[in-house]
Amino acid sequence: MDLGFVLDASGSIGAADFQKQRIFVGQLLRQVNVGPNKTHVGIVKYSSNAQVLTYLNRDYTVEEKIRVVNTSVYNGGSTQTSAALQAMDRVFSLSNGLRKLEEGASRVIFVITDGASDNQNDTINAAAVLKDQGIHLVSVGVGSSLNLIELHAICTPPMTENYFPIANYAALEQKINQFTSKTCSEPVPLPGNTTVNGTIGKDKYKFLKIKIEIIGNKIKITVKLFNGKVKLFYSFNTRNPKDPQDFIDYETKTSSFYERFVSLFKSHSMETRASSDEMEIVISQPDTKSEFLYVGVKGVEDDNSFEVKFDDCQSVVCNIGTLRSPINLISIIVLIISTLLLRPS
Repeated sequence: MDLGFVLDASGSIGAADFQKQRIFVGQLLRQVNVGPNKTHVGIVKYSSNAQVLTYLNRDYTVEEKIRVVNTSVYNGGSTQTSAALQAMDRVFSLSNGLRKLEEGASRVIFVITDGASDNQNDTINAAAVLKDQGIHLVSVGVGSSLNLIELHAICTPPMTENYFPIANYAALEQKINQFTSKTCSEPVPLPGNTTVNGTIGKDKYKFLKIKIEIIGNKIKITVKLFNGKVKLFYSFNTRNPKDPQDFIDYETKTSSFYERFVSLFKSHSMETRASSDEMEIVISQPDTKSEFLYVGVKGVEDDNSFEVKFDDCQSVVCNIGTLRSPINLISIIVLIISTLLLRPS
């Protein structure tokens, strides 16, 4: 992914809490596979002015990124969040290492602050510029002196999923696993009729989000393998469609049983190996007006390289003979019953 951090170094933070931000960033970076052709990281620090600490296409190793963060100086001063977001717009540019959407790298930026910016309108407008480029913004509000209108407007909708309130900077460390999961599960937004390449390890996922250009048309997915084996899962309402088998590893709670049944029922799958090279599937859209098709690609072997091509059936001839059946309903029922049986008493 292309990952960004906007760090608050204004006067209300204090040197001790700024150090906690640095520790948090270092811990998170150690969990997201930083390196060339992997996760690229850009970081901006701000107070009265914004300072770019590192660009996406510089300091590629995790040690280099952490060193840049740890040697940054706490400034104090005012809260020019808008200037920081404008600086991040320069960081997240093709000239500074931002990868094209077709390269399959998701774009996520964390904006951390403990208060209101000096200019709410400028801040919201600067955030909108980033979001218009397909960049996913997560706002993190620390403490109690927050401008919730601003923080909710900064993050990508829905704010219930992308705004995180935290009591204090010491609590940032407790959110590491939650933020790591959030970062790694964000699907790559893609336009219709596009092709994306990717590489994933065993039991890892790459999630894609394809814009549906024409409501009601079928969508043709062509998977071409260069190495290994992958499984493909798709859904029109679940952002992270996964292998139903993965759910067996988790405890099932009665309160979430119905929600999980719906999720499993609406996620369909297909599978291909490198020996078959290529496979096609034609998907009929549901009756409801879905805005996106969500796809999860799961690696089965240690090294899996693939290409996924999406075509709207109005633009290409779709061979309906390639239509595959979704997961068998009986299989889903058996899976859910098995999960219930595994639930501790």
